[in-house]
Amino acid sequence: MGLNMRSPDSGSFMEARPIRRLGQNFLVDTAARDLIVNSADLSRSDTVLEVGPGPGFLTEALVASAGKVIAVEKDPRFVRILKRRHAGSRRLRIVEGDVLETKLPSFNKIVCSPPYYISSRLVLLLISKRFRRAVLTLQKEFAERLAAKPGSPDYGRITVMVQHKASVEVAGLIRRDSFRPAPRVDSAVVIIRRKRPDVPLKSERLFGDTVRFLFTQRRRKAKKVLRRYLETLLGRGVLTSPNLPSLSDARVYELPVSDFERLSNEIFKMRSQSLA
Repeated sequence: MGLNMRSPDSGSFMEARPIRRLGQNFLVDTAARDLIVNSADLSRSDTVLEVGPGPGFLTEALVASAGKVIAVEKDPRFVRILKRRHAGSRRLRIVEGDVLETKLPSFNKIVCSPPYYISSRLVLLLISKRFRRAVLTLQKEFAERLAAKPGSPDYGRITVMVQHKASVEVAGLIRRDSFRPAPRVDSAVVIIRRKRPDVPLKSERLFGDTVRFLFTQRRRKAKKVLRRYLETLLGRGVLTSPNLPSLSDARVYELPVSDFERLSNEIFKMRSQSLA
């Protein structure tokens, strides 16, 4: 099946050509846009955050389906285009700024095709917010990392950090020629749904530090890496404690998210006892 392409923004591209260093590859494929919007299950009760709307191809569909859209755009050229095109609209709020540094209004859904170079930082930022569903268009390889299972080559630190707070599903693939200019890689649409952690944490910060350290040696036996981490965190004397967290012979990248959560809580308890 061929792509259902359109060029509604040709004037916008003439007025403000995409800048590659800003990761500006804009969606122009109607079929791909429909996949994204349908995956979001939008209604008039939804307030949607869109990151990097560019000339507004996706924005148009979001405004038509949601109650309100908050579009955060860093490039002032596209801010002007969006304001002119949607002048008088009560459903669209345009915020000029860097989403990683801007205080965001409240929203309950996220639907966007953000610049790939901010993907990791953006996902970690968004996962710290309250929302019902996020539909993100990401580089295919990165999307596969977010949805990876324990023991797979793609399973890593970002997988654990995201799946600790959310379920992740790849809804479909988008070819690189669905964008203008075309990126060097294909993309995937990812659905992220917030959930409660399987194991409630004593410290989110300690959990993040634990996951980060263990994945510096992802293919080694987890119990060996854990001992090194405890030694670094609490001193060599802790290794003689009978209360050391227990682990199987699994390697770091084979541990499920719940094991990292449990380890973090046990380490929190050991640290608290050592400071008492």
